[in-house]
Amino acid sequence: MNYLTEREILELEEIARQLRIESVRMIYRRKSGHPGGALSAAEIISVLFFKKLRLDPAKPDWEERDRFFLSKGHASAVLYAAMARRGFFPESDLLHWGELDCHLQGHPDRVKTPGIEMSAGPLGHGLAIGAGAAMAALLNKKKYRTYVLLGDGEMQAGIVWEGANAAAKFHLSNLTAILD
Repeated sequence: MNYLTEREILELEEIARQLRIESVRMIYRRKSGHPGGALSAAEIISVLFFKKLRLDPAKPDWEERDRFFLSKGHASAVLYAAMARRGFFPESDLLHWGELDCHLQGHPDRVKTPGIEMSAGPLGHGLAIGAGAAMAALLNKKKYRTYVLLGDGEMQAGIVWEGANAAAKFHLSNLTAILD
């Protein structure tokens, strides 16, 4: 098991604090957004993006990268704040979050934003799509892991449970579902 040192924990707590601040700034500037969903995910996103996920911001399509799916797409502010901090795009892009011509939309769009694995919007699809990505890794003998961040509100959607059933049936040990 990989345990974090006290110093690493403090660093991740500070990153989470900064992600919260930037999320609130983004939502305030836009006068729209979902602060609760963004703020509640800050620690999870900080650990994933700054400690756990194997990513290369310079090569967002790197074949061996870990996959991250934000099923609760309305929490995009905190995801974009983390991605900017990791170097996927300039932090100044956050100033334009949600604008029509900006690559940072209110819900993540995989076509517009490098590093986004799944366009989000309808709740509940992340786990089923993540299970598909995890299965693809196993079938193609790839080492990457797949992580899905779900919101509590989508847990009533049948598609979430279909994804969970598929993960269990196919023994997808390379899939991690996180419920916020």
